[in-house]
Amino acid sequence: MRLFFRALLVAALVLAVGAVAPAWAQVKVGILDMQEIIAESVPGQEAMNELRTRFESMRTELDAQNEAIGKLRDELQRQSMVLSQEAQQDKELEYRRKVRDFQDQFQSFQMKMKGEEDRLSEPILELLINVINTYGRQNNFTMIIDGNASGLVYADDTVIITDAVKEELNKAWRAR
Repeated sequence: MRLFFRALLVAALVLAVGAVAPAWAQVKVGILDMQEIIAESVPGQEAMNELRTRFESMRTELDAQNEAIGKLRDELQRQSMVLSQEAQQDKELEYRRKVRDFQDQFQSFQMKMKGEEDRLSEPILELLINVINTYGRQNNFTMIIDGNASGLVYADDTVIITDAVKEELNKAWRAR
């Protein structure tokens, strides 16, 4: 009797797996790298160039301030034995003020750059999502996954669609 139930169970499992297998065979998954697409696409490169040119002068100014702070620190260290206590305190106060001003300006620079980056990337991301959806529908994908965001460890090269989607994004960007 036990042997009969085991045989029946095995037969039921074989039938169940046989019925499910065709459904799995129709699943088509595509994996892409959104960061690579944005960084290497025409719209992504245009946005990065615009950011660079817009903030180059601020970055140069911050670099000059940072260099001046380094020189002031070195000067303070070299003259610490020679200066009177009052003069040393004045130099330290000036140094701290310049460091604080630099930090404030650097934070402001980062916030402005982040805001501008968000503003420039928003239309690119919207277009990229539309391109991915269209590409997925046209090529009968069940799902498309960002490999970096999902924690993907391995994927066969046949399911990687980064280059194809990047090309479609470039076409859509030029056509707009």
